[in-house]
Amino acid sequence: SKTPLLILRPSPMMHSNRSHALRYCRSIFFSLTILIELLAVINNGIILINAFPLPQQIRIRSGFPDDEIAIALVMAKELMNPLGISHKNNLLIAEDTRTGKRVGWAQIRSLGYAGVTTDPSKFDDGNNSIIRRDLQSKLSIEEDVDEEMWQEFEDDLTDFPNGLASLPWTKEYREASQAATDRLQRRERILELELAARPQLWELSSVYVMPEWRRMGIGSALVDQVLKRHVTTKQRGRDVYALTLGSTISWYETQFGFAKEDQVPNAMAVELNVGKAITNIMGEELVCIRTTI
Repeated sequence: SKTPLLILRPSPMMHSNRSHALRYCRSIFFSLTILIELLAVINNGIILINAFPLPQQIRIRSGFPDDEIAIALVMAKELMNPLGISHKNNLLIAEDTRTGKRVGWAQIRSLGYAGVTTDPSKFDDGNNSIIRRDLQSKLSIEEDVDEEMWQEFEDDLTDFPNGLASLPWTKEYREASQAATDRLQRRERILELELAARPQLWELSSVYVMPEWRRMGIGSALVDQVLKRHVTTKQRGRDVYALTLGSTISWYETQFGFAKEDQVPNAMAVELNVGKAITNIMGEELVCIRTTI
């Protein structure tokens, strides 16, 4: 005779327990989601609260590499500087959640590092602001370090082996190879220390909102968030510059404490002069402004 199959049917109690378990898991997941979102806006004890309410369908997100070209094309079309747009520059995007389209953006980029000085007080003008002379790019600092390393190489008593001594298994070759490796590692350490020790100047740039989305608080929210994020990343140097039209200075003054700046960093000189040539044709004035955050 055939052995009857034992069919297990879930009891109502099992259904009830499973339902409770699912609700419990959903509750835990929802709580974790809220916690993650809260932690995402808390950095080093500073809570990034948006002081400027946005339209319901607009969200602000971080920029990505595929945003860069699209933004540059819009900026060029609007006769604004399309260069230097990068997701690495604390780029923020205002996005329409219904369509996924970008409606605005802003970023902060480095203008350069404070130059070498024998007087550390010259890094500061008494108001927690870097003296705006003698800025150096990262490449320029690397060249200074390379010059120092080259001088060290010339003073090194370790001679590069010749003849049979240059064969890889000889003692002379190993010593010369180790000296070269040590020098390269020392070069990287010196460069890292140099960059970490020097304050930087920064530029608030590429601030733009699509015309149909203006006067809704999007521009204010973008600038507010990008400045706050800059503070929480603990970048050295809190001086932030921007180029803007004379007609918009009051907006930057009242909202974010910017003021007109006559001492323009040399890294912005070309951008300012080119921008002035364009804005003069348009009957506008391009000015440099600064704030310390």
